[in-house]
This record gives sequence, C-alpha cells and structure tokens, in this order.
Amino acid sequence: MIKKILILCLALLPLVAQARRKSKQIGQNPSALLANGYDPRYRNTRIQDKEAIHFDSLYFEALSRNLQGKPSEALALVNEALQVDSLSAPALYLRSKLYRTFRNPQALTDARRAAEIDTTNYWYTKALGDIYLGQGRMDSAIVCYERLVRLNPTKSDPHYTLAELYLRTDNLSKGLDILNRIEELDGVNPHMTMQKFYILQELKRSDEAFDEYHKLIKRYPYEITYRLQLGELQMKSGLIQQAKQTYDEAANIDPDNAYLWIAQSNYYSITGNQAAADSLVHNALLNANLDITTKIDILTEYLKTSLRKVAQEKEKAQDTTAIALPGVDALFETVSTMHPTAAEVYDLHSDYLSAIGQDSAAVVQMQFAVDLKPSEEKYWGKLLSCAAQTDNYPLVMELAEKAQAVHPKLTEIYLTKAFVYQRKQMNDSALLVYQEALDVIDAKEINTISRIYGFMGDLHHEMGQKEKCYECYDQALKYNQLNYMVLNNYAYFLCLDNGDLNKAESMAAKVVMKFPDEPTYLDTYAWIYYLQGKYSLAKFYQEKAIEKSEGEPSGELKAHYEAILKALNEQQ
Repeated sequence: MIKKILILCLALLPLVAQARRKSKQIGQNPSALLANGYDPRYRNTRIQDKEAIHFDSLYFEALSRNLQGKPSEALALVNEALQVDSLSAPALYLRSKLYRTFRNPQALTDARRAAEIDTTNYWYTKALGDIYLGQGRMDSAIVCYERLVRLNPTKSDPHYTLAELYLRTDNLSKGLDILNRIEELDGVNPHMTMQKFYILQELKRSDEAFDEYHKLIKRYPYEITYRLQLGELQMKSGLIQQAKQTYDEAANIDPDNAYLWIAQSNYYSITGNQAAADSLVHNALLNANLDITTKIDILTEYLKTSLRKVAQEKEKAQDTTAIALPGVDALFETVSTMHPTAAEVYDLHSDYLSAIGQDSAAVVQMQFAVDLKPSEEKYWGKLLSCAAQTDNYPLVMELAEKAQAVHPKLTEIYLTKAFVYQRKQMNDSALLVYQEALDVIDAKEINTISRIYGFMGDLHHEMGQKEKCYECYDQALKYNQLNYMVLNNYAYFLCLDNGDLNKAESMAAKVVMKFPDEPTYLDTYAWIYYLQGKYSLAKFYQEKAIEKSEGEPSGELKAHYEAILKALNEQQ
C-alpha cells in the first residue's frame, strides 16, 4: 500500500511543482494581470514559503482525491488552495474541471482565468474552447482554437477542431485552409479528401474538387475503393464518360471486384444498356466466392438505382401504372437458392415487393425471414407492417398474437392491433390496446409514448370525448414538445371546438415553420387566422396550401378557401 502511495505521489509531483511555479511567477508580475483585465482584488503578493507549502499540500491532496473518484472532496480542497493563492492557473484549471463534472457554470469563469494567466498552456486554452463549444458559442470557441493552432503549428488535433468550427459556422474558405494545413501535417487521407471535395463543390470549384480525388488515387494507386468513389461522384455530376474511364482503370487493377461490377451496372443502366447492367448483377450474385452480405449490398444498390430510374421515366411520361422490374424475382430466386437460410434475402425481397405495391407477396417473404430468425424483433415489426397494408385483418391479428408470444414489449404489436380495431370501429378495444402499450413500453422511449398518446387523443375526439382528447394531447406534448402531428391536430380541433385560438395559433406556427410545404398544416394555420378575423393572412396561407397540394386540392381546402374569399368580399 505504501509503495502504491509513493508511486502516486511521484506521478503527481510535476503538477505540484507547476502549481507552485505558476503562483510565484504571478506574484512577481501583477501588472500583467491588470493588462489581462483582472480585478485588483485577485492580485496576490508573492506567497511566503509557509503558505506555498500549505498550498502545495491542499492542491496535491485535491488532485489525489479527484483521481480516487471523489470529486466533491477534491473541490473542497482546491477551494481552500485557491484561498491561499487565488491566481494559481493549475488550481483554477482543476477547479474548472470539477465544476464541469457538477455542471456548475462557474467552470467557464475559472477556465477563462486560467487561460488568461497562462496564455501558452495548451490544456487551459483547450478547456476554455471546449466549454464555449459545449455552450454553442462558436465565435468564442474559434478564438481559443485559433490560439491553439497558432501556438502549436505542428499539432493536428486543434487543427481538426478548428476546421470543424469554421465549417459549422459556414466559413468554408477558412475551413478549407485548415484542412490543407492538416493534410500537410498528416498526409492525404480519404476522409480529408471527401470533406475537401464537398467544400470545393460548394464553393463552385468543381475542377479542384475532382483534383482532390485524383491526388488521393495517386497516393493509393491500387486501392480500388477510391476509384469507385470518384466514378460515383462523376456520375452524379453528369460526367458520364469520365466515370466510364475511371471504372475502366479500376477494372485493369481488379476486374473481379464485385463492387466494381455494381458500379459498372449503374453506368450501363443510366446509359440505356439495361441488358449489360442486369448481366453484371446476375454474374455477381452467382459468384460462389462472394459472401451473402456483399451480395445483399449489390442487390440493394441495383434495386435502388433501377427503381429510381423507372420512377423518373414514368414521371416524365406521366405514366401512372405500377412500377415493376422484369427479372428481379429471378435474381432473388438465384440468391435464395444459393443461400436458403439467409433471412436478409427474404427481408430485402419483401422491401422490394412493398415498394412496388405487392403487399401480400411482401408478407410471404417476411414470413420466411421471421421463420428463419424468430428472435429478430425488426423482422416481426416489418411483418406486421406489411400485413396491415393488405387489409386481411384476421391474418394481421393472428400474426400479432404470434409476435406477442415471442416479443411481448414490441411496440408494433400494439399499434397494429389498435389499427385493426379502429378500422373495425372497435374504438374502446383500440384504446385498451394503446393503454397496454403504455404499460409495457420502456419509459425511455419518450417519442413512442408521445405518439401513442397522440393516437389516443385522435380516437377520443372521434368518439366525441373532447376533454379526454385534450388530456391525451397534453400528455403527448409532455413527452415530446415537437410532436408535430399532435400540434397540428390539437390546433385544428381547438378551432372546431371553439377553443383557445391563441393557443392554436402558437402550436400551428411551430408546425408550419418545420413543414412550410405541407398542405394539411398550411390549411390548419390559415383556418385559425380566418377564425381570428385575420382574413388576409388566412388567404395567403390557404393559397399556399392549395399551391402545394399534389393534383386536385381536397374538398376541405376548397371549402375553406371559398369561406375566406367570401369574408374578404372576393370571388374566385
């Protein structure tokens, strides 16, 4: 035990010596403190040897107690030490750290004093900058980190933080300068290249942006990943032929790379050679050397690209028929035959079928996934969600009961059951299920709890139980003040029920600020203004609601607009 204490003492001696040394230097130069804006009452004459010994013992013990995990005792000791020498930067720094532990705002004052007493100490200035950063005071944090970078030109850590601060405050040019300096210190690396690429793109310096990737590829000529990233960026920027050249160069290095195949497949799909695209994907999925995770990645990327392309073509042609990709089912059959126990194959197939509106078929695939991995909660949740889209309520309830036997706390079970009961006009049963959900859900799931209270509020209003409706809405907002669906419905029902219009306006304003293009929310906001007699504002927001509606505006939107025009003595 004595040996351990001796080792601890020896480890802490440099800090003690530094504490005493700083104190004596301060006492010798009080004018420097005045220049830094210190109040004269903080100045100390040079402490006597006896006081220095007392200070050292207190400071040393404070450090020791903090290392032992006793911050309260450490704080009491460092407070005593600072009564002996109030201008000891190390003691102020230690107290600032302790105050941060206890979330005491005095931490900022102590960190600022320590950094001003010793402007060259890295840790004091860093601590001050980090406190400012935690408070969201970016400009003050930047000043601190600029000092750190200036005093430590070869230390990369403060450069990284300063670059982040510049970028978070939209000072892209300064951020780019710091990133270039980091690159000089640490060399070219992929993360830095990607950051610089997007900054240069934002600054409309596209050629320089792509030069950054060429520089990375020159640094790592045989790393095919960076060539694939470059090709994808070229494709997104419309540089199709440059992307083809990049992929060809990658093929010369690693022609059997599966991710190259999917990149080339995307290229062929975009350039109209769908047969070549499908062939590449098919060959990749047949490759026995590829693991199932890679194959899922390949198939996922292929589906995303293909579905996006088909949707865009249909939109141009104003084609309203369902989206379908001939041959996709055959690709899934190929993969499932080679990997019959891979649940993720059936999961992805279900996602695809749901995306193209084949909900019943999607349920079948999700059942395969659940049978293979019944312990996966997410698979049960997706199965219930798919089943609910089919309107096959007996099946939905049967699956919900099976899920509840395995995962009794799974939220989707209760939401699905309540959904079915509401569809069957069994509102009391739906409310009971929602209450069951509240009884089993983890209290930390505040957003889910808020959603459930919101659903209950909607249901109570539908049943004519207005007081209970508003009680549920209040509970929902207690758990999540920004439950926008509840805020909108609460505001609208207050309008219908001749409630507090000022309260309704306040809630609706939050929703519209978050979703300025959502017709339903704009309609609510407009109708509140109408009921308040603010007809011009009502007209402005109602016209926006109609403008943002997809296709023909709803009858309710039209009726509200007509009422507003009538109040203004205007005609359509």
